[in-house]
Amino acid sequence: MPNNSKRKSDHVRRPVKAVLLLATLLAFSPAHGSNRKDELQSRPAIPSSKAASALLTDVSVAGKQIAVVGERGHILTSTDDGATWRQAAVPVQVLLTGVHFASEQLGWAVGHEGVILGTRDGGATWEVQYANPYKEFSEEEQENFTDEQFNELPRLGAPLLDIWFRNESEGFAVGAYGLLLHTSDGGKHWDDWSARLNNTDNWHLNTIGSADGNIIYVAGEKGTLFRSQDGGQSWHPLQGPYEGSFFGMLVGPSPDSLMVFGLQGNLFRSSDQGNSWEEIKSTTENSLMGGVRLSDKEIVLVGNSGVILTSKDGGLSYTAQITKDRQAILGIAKTASGKLLMVGQGGVKGGEPRP
Repeated sequence: MPNNSKRKSDHVRRPVKAVLLLATLLAFSPAHGSNRKDELQSRPAIPSSKAASALLTDVSVAGKQIAVVGERGHILTSTDDGATWRQAAVPVQVLLTGVHFASEQLGWAVGHEGVILGTRDGGATWEVQYANPYKEFSEEEQENFTDEQFNELPRLGAPLLDIWFRNESEGFAVGAYGLLLHTSDGGKHWDDWSARLNNTDNWHLNTIGSADGNIIYVAGEKGTLFRSQDGGQSWHPLQGPYEGSFFGMLVGPSPDSLMVFGLQGNLFRSSDQGNSWEEIKSTTENSLMGGVRLSDKEIVLVGNSGVILTSKDGGLSYTAQITKDRQAILGIAKTASGKLLMVGQGGVKGGEPRP
């Protein structure tokens, strides 16, 4: 008989990621009080002429296809370098936190309520591939749970925070409470691979990335770092350089090189697959949320309070600038023409960093 005496207070830790650091965001709670998957899908995203200037959390570029995601299930796409945007038909209203396109037609997005959305028409329409919506259980029901069932309770309604695909078939999604999901059929089926990480404390996983599709990295809460050297089949913990949260990473130009960044401007780089680390002075105490590599030498990082960091020497040093509106920037990407697009509190913005 499992010991349930402490169960009611065991699963209250909340995920901290870029979107959850902002006062403008929804609280970590059930979407609209929904506790069933069909109820979740009964509230599609509402078309809005202001969607492109509302809170957006991530951006993905594949060829000429650009997609951004954000609050209330908003997904917008552009094929003209961000000059114009079209709002997609999305079956849910939950806060979306990550997006990844493997080609101009195939894309995926993740968000609260454990939602994974997929598109096969360049982002015009989306369908729910996976969801793990919040559901309340009575104390009597919980008393009959096994330890395994009870340990799954924190993940009900918990957000997925990032998604990455190796190709058009195989991909991974990561999220709160150590959740790692895997698909090998383009998202038709998702399997829970969380146990492969041996993340015994269920630290939140905020970001996933790879340069070659074989060596894959995951970073998250409390300095959590994992590495796979076999395409995600097996994972090994890395000794991180500090115990604060990581919100983003850049991998490359080689698979051995990566940069992780996060809370209070902490920034570290490794050239040996995360076996050793070098701390880089970021020139800011604002949390860093996203980044893009423009070339082998030029890197741009973005974060809270409108901070933009630019490196011209491969990430060894940075110069900082702050946007006039000081609104948080949560993601950045380079379009096919070389234009920079940033997303965050003020929606989507274009520009070039100053020297």
